[in-house]
Amino acid sequence: MSTPVQVEGGCHCGNVRFTVALPDPAVTLLDCNCSICAMTGYLHLIVPDADFTLDEGKEELSLYRFGSGKAKHFFCKICGIKSFYKPRSHPDGWSVNYRCLDEGHGLEATIQPYDGQNWEKARAALDKD
Repeated sequence: MSTPVQVEGGCHCGNVRFTVALPDPAVTLLDCNCSICAMTGYLHLIVPDADFTLDEGKEELSLYRFGSGKAKHFFCKICGIKSFYKPRSHPDGWSVNYRCLDEGHGLEATIQPYDGQNWEKARAALDKD
C-alpha cells in the first residue's frame, strides 16, 4: 500500500519555493538528453497540475521559451535556477527538478532515460507506458 507524501523545494537563493504532493515515495525520474536538460543536469519529476503549488516567488520568476515555444521554462531572476517548468511532453503537469527538492525528502527514485534529442519518438513511447 502506498503512502502519500508531500515534499518541498526551491531555487538556490530560496526566493522561489514550491510544494509537491505525491501518491507514493517511490518515484520515476526522467533523465532527458535534450540540449537544455543535458546542460543543466535537470532530473524530471513529473506531477499533475493539481499536485504542484508555488508557495513563494512568483514575482521572482523569468520565463524562457525556445524551439517549439510550447515548454515554459521558469528561472529565478536572482540565482538563475530552474527548479520547475511546464513541459510540452506533459502539458497537464509540471516538471520539478529532483535536484531542487529539500534534503531529507525520503523519496525513492528510479531514473529512466528520456531521449529528448528525438522528442516526438520519446513522447510517443511515454504514451505506451
